[in-house]
Amino acid sequence: MPAQIPPENQSIGRARGRLSASSLTTFLRCKKQWFLNYRIGLRGPLSPPQIMGIEVEDALCSIFMHRAPVVDSLEELTNWLGGLIEEFTRKALDNGLEIFEEAMWKKGEFSEYFDKESISKLLENGVMLQLEEVKKCYDAGGGVHEFDIPAPCWDKPPHFLQPEKANSMISWKNEDHEFSSSITWQDAWEIARPWMKDPRNPEPQRMYHRDRWAAGECDLVHRWDGKTRIIDIKIGDGEGSFASSLKHQLNFYAWLWNETHDTKCDAIEGWYLKSGLRKQVDLNPKSTNEYRQIYEEMRSWNLTNKYPIEEPCLGDSAGCRWCSITEMEFDKPNIAKPCELISSIPNRVNVKGKLQASWGPLPNHYGEPVLGAMIKSGDKMVTLEESQPNSFPSMHDAIQDDVIVTGALPGVWRGQPRLYLDENSSIEIEAECDLTRMGMLRTKANVQGIIISISRRNGVRADGRPWSMVSLHLWDGESVAEIVAFGSAIKGSILNMKQGDEVRIISADLGWREGVTQLRIDKRTTRIEIISKD
Repeated sequence: MPAQIPPENQSIGRARGRLSASSLTTFLRCKKQWFLNYRIGLRGPLSPPQIMGIEVEDALCSIFMHRAPVVDSLEELTNWLGGLIEEFTRKALDNGLEIFEEAMWKKGEFSEYFDKESISKLLENGVMLQLEEVKKCYDAGGGVHEFDIPAPCWDKPPHFLQPEKANSMISWKNEDHEFSSSITWQDAWEIARPWMKDPRNPEPQRMYHRDRWAAGECDLVHRWDGKTRIIDIKIGDGEGSFASSLKHQLNFYAWLWNETHDTKCDAIEGWYLKSGLRKQVDLNPKSTNEYRQIYEEMRSWNLTNKYPIEEPCLGDSAGCRWCSITEMEFDKPNIAKPCELISSIPNRVNVKGKLQASWGPLPNHYGEPVLGAMIKSGDKMVTLEESQPNSFPSMHDAIQDDVIVTGALPGVWRGQPRLYLDENSSIEIEAECDLTRMGMLRTKANVQGIIISISRRNGVRADGRPWSMVSLHLWDGESVAEIVAFGSAIKGSILNMKQGDEVRIISADLGWREGVTQLRIDKRTTRIEIISKD
């Protein structure tokens, strides 16, 4: 995929702070749903369609990455693809079932949604849509096939945005396709193969706006006919409650393509695999200013972790769940010492000291590039860091002298206090405010509550190293907070947790995500207890 180098060089996941197609469409459907999903981070149980939407797309792209054998007709080409459909149906089914069985919170029975026959039909419909492109290419006598970044192919090495991070011990096939003097079906298949995400490449294969406030990843991009067409793959039939979001999603991709490439997007389509529908969408993206205004509205959203929210929605938009809840299904827990209410955790402090040693941008614990500096008072030195990329871009503009930092978020990283700065922070020469001694900064929290959401994610960093993360949301009867564990901190006690459990978490590291409380499990000091319901 002709994408850009990711700002998250070691990214663990998508940064919540950027405008994406999914956050945009959610925001346009229901702003309260967006807030709970993208700022608080609440998710629902994992369902088979969520899993197989990704697995089927990966399987379809893997089929498209094959080169065709020598064939004499479209029928022979179709028959060859039938064998690949059978192979990748089995792989998609096995992968999806394994992910579903290992999910910490899930709903539904996998067999009620998918089996070999249903997945095979989805892939068959996707292949037939691609064969329509191949036939058009054949009838046209060929098309454009020479690009700086060609469509990914199993017979050619992957295109790495950061080749210095790629595993140099892996060798790849490197065989060119030999075109005939007159168009053949084999040639037409090769020319019409689309750009898509290469499963061999662990890097994020997204488009990043030059100012880094928007990002997106296309499913397919066709360009064999000299035009750029962006295609999104759906496993549904085009009639679901989310179908109306397709136009906003694809137009966002078109705008982002225009912002990040020399060529312009000429058309956008949705491919619905259940029905085999090719849905052409009117190309009418918003302007950069309009998308930026939406982004700024998101950034200025009033933050609160009170839950349920004060004015729940009516639940009449697709995806509305958490935002429509008026009463919790769980009894309010009785918070016992040494635990405290989430709302009582201090979230802003003011400190005074000498600013020095600016650095960055360098990766934070999420792998996101952030600016940093140090502030010293007496013999105490504390790290200052952006709470997320571009949340405090003026950090290095501040005078390297005695200053007052206001509105900092107190936290800890690897046992050392840390102050996180965002849009609500400032570095001043003088300020009238109550000060906190840096030796008295809050770094830990003890909380108790009900697990209302829990999930585990695994993946591979841009440098090929694996990562793992468990995220759970704890409700204490008044508020909700996200609690995360990374890598070796994910122990058996965490993996045995389930939605609905009441837990007590002692000495969790205090941190922040999108300006909202986020606690982190320290494998050395954090203690977790599941409270019996007896």
